[in-house]
Amino acid sequence: MRPFLLFDTATDHLAVAVGDLEDRSAVLAADDFPAPRAANTVLLSSAERVLASAGLRFEHLCAIGCGRGPGSFTGVRIGVATAKGLAHGRGVPLVGFGTLDAVAAKIVAGLAPDEGQLLGVVGDAMRGEVYPALFRVRSGGVERMTADRVTLPEVAATEWAQLGRRVVLGGQGLVKHRAVFEDILGEDGIIADGALWTPDGPALVRAAWTAAGDSTVASIRHLPLAEAYRIAHPAALLPVYTRLSDAEEAERSAGRSVPHNGVAGPRGGETG
Repeated sequence: MRPFLLFDTATDHLAVAVGDLEDRSAVLAADDFPAPRAANTVLLSSAERVLASAGLRFEHLCAIGCGRGPGSFTGVRIGVATAKGLAHGRGVPLVGFGTLDAVAAKIVAGLAPDEGQLLGVVGDAMRGEVYPALFRVRSGGVERMTADRVTLPEVAATEWAQLGRRVVLGGQGLVKHRAVFEDILGEDGIIADGALWTPDGPALVRAAWTAAGDSTVASIRHLPLAEAYRIAHPAALLPVYTRLSDAEEAERSAGRSVPHNGVAGPRGGETG
């Protein structure tokens, strides 16, 4: 067994799990609960508790995994910063996965939709906007069809309506914008139960195993620890914001330069 700890703090719901690098279906322990504006105070204690329930401690870990967002800017920062500190301190690799991917994985597990069914995950981007991501059910899992971005709910709903297909919808963006998607999609918009709108522990494990890229569970699972740490080094993982923060937007509005940081779109916050 090669245990790894995963968590996501990008929504107001904290999710924690322990998986196994040797078994993609294994969930050794997991927990999730509402933690609005409280992730920084409960994340480490929750991780310690989940590890203990699996008979493990931090020193037993062979990797760390965290949700990169998009979601709450503060929530994403808390999760990514904590994951970097733990991974670097333990000298273990750090892998990332999309928060919206974890929501899609939870919807699939909860609804068991047919092969090819479309899933639309709607994250809450604040400012009257959403983080929309479209997925397709494939072999009991999900295949991502669109990249992370931020847009108006009307834009995302119209794009999905133009597909001419039924779309199962979930995500915390629906708390504020459900009516928009229902009005535009009509009968083609199927709202998943609200209990499926935020990640849980098993969904984190599934999302981590299916994440694409070099610094992923699939790419490091058979490697010696030192080599895995080099490939999935904690410093290399970036959060996903899709746009600039309020403070950075204020700087840009004032005519001051905002350096491109690689986490908010290809041109320092613009997603076009």
